[in-house]
Amino acid sequence: MSKIFYNWEDIEGRVSDLCQKLKQESLEAVYGVPRGGLIVAVLVSHNLGIPLITDLKNMYGKKFLIVDDIVDTGVTLERYKKLKVCNNAVFVSLDYHKQSSVVPDYWISEKSDKWIVYPWEQKESLEIQDYLKESK
Repeated sequence: MSKIFYNWEDIEGRVSDLCQKLKQESLEAVYGVPRGGLIVAVLVSHNLGIPLITDLKNMYGKKFLIVDDIVDTGVTLERYKKLKVCNNAVFVSLDYHKQSSVVPDYWISEKSDKWIVYPWEQKESLEIQDYLKESK
């Protein structure tokens, strides 16, 4: 399978585009899904001037972002959508695959079948990384 490699400049531009879409939302904080979502969430936090949170327990009834780098199968975001604390959450990602069981509220591009390698990943990253296999 062929791969798409993003560099940091690509990511900064894509985060900027995402934040332009989010300016209409009245958001109190941003949470990043570990691992890749956390990096994107830090960038979004700086761009929008809202706090980065690492724990959801104080977010009941508040409108906040849940950010992931990619929504491919939807399994990760499904876990968050089931949490009551996330009832007012806005779900976003840089990339979204139409096969996903969850559609984020905002995304930048629809992923093709090419494997995406982000600058915080190793160039040799496997298509299904070991940590994902273990969590199933």
